[in-house]
Order: sequence, then C-alpha cells, then structure tokens
Amino acid sequence: MASDYGDDAGEKMIDDFMRFGERMGERAMYRRAERLKLAFENATDRARGAAAADGGRAEPAEWAKLDMAEFQKIEGYEGIKDIIEAKLRARSVDSAWFAEPGTGREHLLFRIADAKEVWRSFDELSRETDAACGRAAAELAKRDARAAARPRDGRPLAVRAEQARSASEAIEAARATTRDRARAPRPQKARAR
Repeated sequence: MASDYGDDAGEKMIDDFMRFGERMGERAMYRRAERLKLAFENATDRARGAAAADGGRAEPAEWAKLDMAEFQKIEGYEGIKDIIEAKLRARSVDSAWFAEPGTGREHLLFRIADAKEVWRSFDELSRETDAACGRAAAELAKRDARAAARPRDGRPLAVRAEQARSASEAIEAARATTRDRARAPRPQKARAR
C-alpha cells in the first residue's frame, strides 16, 4: 500500500481511515475524509502564505509556523499528526510541533527554506485523501464479507454454556480417577565453606 504513495504516509492514512470507519461507520469516515481534504488544501495555501509573508522584515525569519487548529477539530488528531509527520519526513522536511500553553492551539514549525516541500506535502495529502478513504472502505467491505461468510454457532448461549460445564466436569472426573505420580521432595545438599 505504501508503495502506491511512495512513502509511509499513504499506508498510515489508510489505516487511520479503517480504524475510524470500524468505530464510527463508513458514512462518518467519508465525512471525515472531506473535512481532512479541505484542511489539507487550506494548509497548503497557508504554507505558501507563510513563506511569502517573510518579505518585509529587516531580519528574515528562519522558521515559519502553520496553525493546526483546523486539524485539531477533526476527530483522531493524533493519527492525523502521524500522517503529516510521515509525509514531511519522506520529503526530508525538518519540522517540529509546538503547543501554546495558554490556548492549547498547536502549530507546525518548519524552516522557510522547506516551505515549498511543506505545501507540496499538504497538496499530495489532499489529493491522496479520497483514494485512501476509498481503499479503506473497500478493505472494510472485504472484512465484513469474510465475517458474514464464516459459519456461526446457531445454538443458544445457555445450551453452549451447559455443554461447556458438562465437558469441564467430565475432565475433572477423569483427572480424579487417574493416579498422579507422587514425587518426594529432593533433598538439599548442605554446603560447607
């Protein structure tokens, strides 16, 4: 899967969507994918702006920050951060996460020199979101089909429990009639120094 995307971020995105889809359902997974795609597109634009906004300073900044508030509103933010980090690592972008202590808002810090790679990363993530969501939905459908194809034990729970109890009692009765080998304790040798 990761080879389809050229890095680890694609696989992480599919896994993230599958976990979310299992928990919340396929429809919620698609809604989340749309929100995530829009957030990636907005981050692409903000990353471009962060690099361009540095022009009027006397001493140019070396780092830019990208507000991650839009991503923080999406459920499963920690998984999203992992996806973003994997994509940035694949492009050799030096980045860091910074949480403001007072507000709880988090920012992605990156070098101005890497701004082009950052916005390309977010652009790729935006384009890969729909495909990853579709693959996750297909995997979930396959998993559901396999589960439905497995034969289920049609006996009521009470019947199965009673059969398990009687089997356990039969094992205990057989164990009581067999003679266990008795072992005497091994004598300890006394050592003198």
